[in-house]
Amino acid sequence: MRRPIPWRQIVLSVGAIVVIVWRVPFPNLRAAFRTLDWHSLLLAGCCFQVLLATRAYKWHCLMAAVGKVRPRQSLRTLLGGFALGLITPGRLGELGRCMFVRKHERIHVAVLTLLDRLLDLWALLTLIGASLFLLVPPPAAVFGVAIWLVLLPVMLGSPNLLAHLARRIERVREFQTHASEVASGLPPSEMVRYSLLALAALTAELASFFFLLRAFYPAGFGTAVATYPYIVLAGDLPISFGGVGLREGAAALLLTPYAVPSGAAIDAALLWFVFAILLPALLGIAWLITERVRSQFRFTQSQAHRPEWLPSQAAQVQAPLPADSAGTHLSAP
Repeated sequence: MRRPIPWRQIVLSVGAIVVIVWRVPFPNLRAAFRTLDWHSLLLAGCCFQVLLATRAYKWHCLMAAVGKVRPRQSLRTLLGGFALGLITPGRLGELGRCMFVRKHERIHVAVLTLLDRLLDLWALLTLIGASLFLLVPPPAAVFGVAIWLVLLPVMLGSPNLLAHLARRIERVREFQTHASEVASGLPPSEMVRYSLLALAALTAELASFFFLLRAFYPAGFGTAVATYPYIVLAGDLPISFGGVGLREGAAALLLTPYAVPSGAAIDAALLWFVFAILLPALLGIAWLITERVRSQFRFTQSQAHRPEWLPSQAAQVQAPLPADSAGTHLSAP
């Protein structure tokens, strides 16, 4: 898929980084690493492993629900999406998991990817609802929870909603077929399970950010709950290159009222980017390169062992058959 280079997003990311470096000098960022708590950093790494395993299990279960039960294929598409998300604005490349399957399966995987991202968005909205009790008066927080409860049936019926919306797209009938198949394989009773998995993944993600923050500054868990969902939203906006710059700026801005130093907030956001985005993307790139090299090696080996005609055999086949005494050619045995 060819697309123009996102120069605007790159320029915005570079501009955000310049502003951060200007407002927060580099010595302050380096000083935060001197007091790094390695135990909290180790706990954050364990939480990121749980996060990756939970997301992989959720994605595999979604694919298995509609008949695609190969774990290797599930992991390949997930890691390939991570790799694309690294080089696209707002991690939109994660929606391109369908590029790593066969052509006749792409629409099916695209529908499942959209559904998976909706589950992650719903889990993030759940965390935003919880953060309201720490940010706004109780009546406003209760109103936010009421809105969440209204959206809950919509989330459970999201496969049917996608199928209904697909029927209105008359030009893409194949998309309608695959959306209907996904809706039939994922009834609302099954969506409860995937919603819980999405919440489990977000919990591991929140815990990882909390331990990263604790590695630089002794912040409380309430601080992470009150700020983390909005830091994620800032990084997911498709107006910067991979969310770089905006995520760190939002962390510094949101954590300052909780007495967290700007250097510690930016360092925690940078390490979150490394663990949650950069490392999975590099793992996906390594997976795809390894598959490519193995495929090329197998092709070379098959060509090397391919039987070839020897010159004597070729001459024997092309030579005319000997004639008998009557002048007629003998038939080949």
